Amino acid sequence: MASADAAIGIPADGRQRGLAGRDVPDVLRVLLNGAVFVLLWNHVWLKDLSDRSILAASEDGSLLTQVLFLSAGTAMALAIRRIGVRHLQPLMTRPLVLCAVWLGLTTLLSIEPSLSLRRLALFVIAAMLSAGVLIVARSPRQLALSLAGAALVIVLSSYLAVAFVPSLAIHSAFDVNSDPSHPGLWRGIFPQKNEAGAAMVILVIVGLYVATAANRFLGWAIVLLAGGFLLASGSKTAILLLPVILGVTGLCQVLTGGFARRLLLLGPVVGFSLVSIGSVLVPPIQEAVGSLLTDATFTGRSEIWQFAIDNILIRPWRGWGIGAFWMTERTMYGGSEEVTWVNTVDHAHNAYLDTALIGGLPFLVLTVAAFVLAPMRDLQRVAGGARLDAETMLFLRLWFLGLVSASFETVLWNGNNATCCLFMMAVFGLRLRTRYPLAAG
Repeated sequence: MASADAAIGIPADGRQRGLAGRDVPDVLRVLLNGAVFVLLWNHVWLKDLSDRSILAASEDGSLLTQVLFLSAGTAMALAIRRIGVRHLQPLMTRPLVLCAVWLGLTTLLSIEPSLSLRRLALFVIAAMLSAGVLIVARSPRQLALSLAGAALVIVLSSYLAVAFVPSLAIHSAFDVNSDPSHPGLWRGIFPQKNEAGAAMVILVIVGLYVATAANRFLGWAIVLLAGGFLLASGSKTAILLLPVILGVTGLCQVLTGGFARRLLLLGPVVGFSLVSIGSVLVPPIQEAVGSLLTDATFTGRSEIWQFAIDNILIRPWRGWGIGAFWMTERTMYGGSEEVTWVNTVDHAHNAYLDTALIGGLPFLVLTVAAFVLAPMRDLQRVAGGARLDAETMLFLRLWFLGLVSASFETVLWNGNNATCCLFMMAVFGLRLRTRYPLAAG
């Protein structure tokens, strides 16, 4: 295994002189990263879905979320400062900086500036945590052990919740906004079965990494536990995407050329986008999708997508502001003569549409440049025409998961979303690996 000062491969001799005595002990590194991963994967445990208060506008935010993220952010900031803030300097790329600047400007121009500032603060902390875990982990093995510990906490707690408090861990007919197909589906410690499904896909990917980088038995145990819970959740999108993710990224080990990898990775992203947004904007695609798919959940999402597109066109250049559109009083109760169930959803079920709602069409372009095109370039810089090592494969799978999920779920610019946070970690990891390649050893 590589001799490194951080999971992304910062050499041990790269530390500043005189700081050896200020090094963070391994046990604290593992505990901090493990706690951060648990927080990012889920921090709202055992939510009572029969409580009708969850239908109200959510402009005030959650005090628990704010306290947890502020506490974790403070601990991570102290650890990064102790280890060396300079290690994060490679992340100051032009696309990422432009995204940050535009996000800040549109937050100030938001229709609800105070609300957007709070949501922006949460996202900034989540982004720092996603980058910080790569610096805090001393080696790929240590990163794998932190991930494994957090994964076991999440998946075992979910199974225990189903066994001992099923009313809070399994969907029932008493859930507000209950879908007729949801009762009986497992959600574990998560607020909803789709969130549980997305988290279990992440845990399968993490388990495969743990099996390669740390312990084969532990890794495969995580894979089997997470896979079983994924099936019990009945999350159709997650169940569909997992074999696509594993299959496409596995082919990247065989087809190592730059063009082949771009086609493999970006082809499904474009295809899913055509199926989703294209089914609303392009009549021939709409007819083709309608003839092939009769799933009511897809039809329902198309209504949400149309509603989102209509509102993007109202503010196409600066958007509505981060967190200032869905689940606000303006969206739920005003601005339309007829209020339908679409007004009460909490996101667009499409990350690209939600990005445009946040910061307008320019922000969507910047996001594609920073989170789609730049990581693709970084991957080729890291791997070239060679096979991918275990850590690069972890980053690739998490990045690809974010991209293909984005056509059906909101997984960008949302610090409360597990896929978003692990997606950011993957983007940051690929970027840092271009600067700090792992040494052989």
